[in-house]
This record gives sequence, structure tokens and C-alpha cells, in this order.
Amino acid sequence: MNHTTTLPHADRRRSGQGAGIGGHALARWPSIVGLLTLLASTAGGLDSHLAAMIIILAAMCYLATAALGSRRSTWVMVAVGTLAVAGAEVTGLDPTTTLLVMGAGFAVFGFLRGTGVGRRELGLQTLGFIGFSAIALTAMMSGPALAAYLAAIAAIGHAVWDVIHYIRDKVVSRSLTEFCFVLDFGLGAALLLAAWNVIPR
Repeated sequence: MNHTTTLPHADRRRSGQGAGIGGHALARWPSIVGLLTLLASTAGGLDSHLAAMIIILAAMCYLATAALGSRRSTWVMVAVGTLAVAGAEVTGLDPTTTLLVMGAGFAVFGFLRGTGVGRRELGLQTLGFIGFSAIALTAMMSGPALAAYLAAIAAIGHAVWDVIHYIRDKVVSRSLTEFCFVLDFGLGAALLLAAWNVIPR
């Protein structure tokens, strides 16, 4: 006797839709992680200083990956940078200075390596790191209103940087560019809305 049961058509369709939604969410995990990071970063209120430091961290990770010449090191550099910031806070060092020193160190390392490193890409990432860091540092040293605008410019600017690298599919993994775009654009938009008094800071 055949005991095999079959789902009604509507149940099979709902089951397929559920699997499709789950599969789509799994495919978009960088965006989900980026959104969760954004929520965690703004949970205690918007902080221009923190947003600016996140942009320096992001630019450093791009530069470090280019210096190592391996896209597989992308997320490793994110972990290293995050741990460096946490370690600096625990030991009393300045996290921003730590990131700047790391960025400069990776740039020098990359240019000295020679082989296995695309000098054009490394030069581009070095310029990007300098530019984004300059805007972020200026934000950190400015008054609240100007700091919000400058940090927003740095964040949205880096979001554009993320899109360019997603399209080019070079230097860093696409998963990082997707993650960074959600985080960077979210921070920039939130800071602008706060500066315009649309949302509370």
C-alpha cells in the first residue's frame, strides 16, 4: 500500500515561496549584516565621531586588501581592523590614530612588496584612504553641525566608492562592498536627516 502523501497545490506553492525568500535572504547576507551593524552603531544615538571612524576603518580595509594582493583577505582585514580598534580602546590608545598608522603601514608594505601587488590599484586605494581619512578627521575636529555634514559626506562618498568597486569587482570581495554600502549609505543618510532635524540625534 502506498503511504506517500502529497501536499496540496497551495501548500506546495507556499513552501516554495518560503524557500525562495530564505534563499534570497541568504544570498543577501552582506546587506543583512550591514543593516544589523548600522542598527548597532546608531542604537545609542547618532555619533559623527563614530561614523567618521567607521569610514576610516572601511578605507583602511580596502587599502590593506590591496596591499596584500589577495581578495580572500578582505574579511580578515575587517576583523583585524575591528580588533585593533577594540584593543586600542582597552589599552588607552586612540583608535583613530591606530587605524591611520595601520593604513600607512599597509601602504608602505604594499609598495615595498613589489610582486603580487597591483601598484595602480594600491595607489588608488592609498589616495582613497588619504581622502576619506582627511574628511573624517576634519569632521572629528569640527563643531557638532559641521561634523555631521562632513561625516555624512565621508560616509556617502565611501558608499559611492563601494558601488564602483562592486561594479569593477576588483580589489575587495563583492560581499564586502555590499556590506559597506548598506552601512555607509545608512550612516550618511541618518546623519544628514539628523542635521536637518528630521530625526533626533
